[in-house]
Amino acid sequence: MSKPKIQTGEASAPKRRRADAERSISSIIDAALEALASDPNASMAEIARRAGVVRATIYMHFPTRESLLDAVMEEATGRVAEAIRNAEPNRGEPKEALERVILATWKQLSEFHNILQINMRRLSAQELRRRHLPMTTQFIPLLERGQADGVFRSDVSATWLIAVVRAIVHVASTELQAGRLSQTEVEQTLLTTALAAISPR
Repeated sequence: MSKPKIQTGEASAPKRRRADAERSISSIIDAALEALASDPNASMAEIARRAGVVRATIYMHFPTRESLLDAVMEEATGRVAEAIRNAEPNRGEPKEALERVILATWKQLSEFHNILQINMRRLSAQELRRRHLPMTTQFIPLLERGQADGVFRSDVSATWLIAVVRAIVHVASTELQAGRLSQTEVEQTLLTTALAAISPR
């Protein structure tokens, strides 16, 4: 017995629905990034307005605010990780490369200071560290290279060094948001503090 033929339109309908859903999710995440970057307390209604959807559509994809924040963090982390890759941490002398990568990281992070503060408040230190691995693991070979060259301190592990650098970046973000560091001085303060912390004694 021959199988019933599936009409082309019927076969492509699920694909269209998936594509529509993916576009909707992308629009919501982009809108949430934009809204939360300017106001960490932005409502779901405001995010929906920016995304051009109704609130029900957001809740269809993200049942809770926490689930949306998780997706926003994943997107922001991915963008910062890409900025680190583009800064080529394996190119050049270790100190010069580290300065370049830290500045590239900070430049991309400048879009997400409020989002970083949200995540620092809602996540444990251990969970925050785990979610930052796509960024921090890219620093390890560079730091190990600097340790081998005697440029960075080798009495502690490269994993500890990147933990120190990450903490300094977080403090710089907090101080900038609190108005205790200005935009003009924060980059130099961040760089000098980070380099001093990981330089040999």
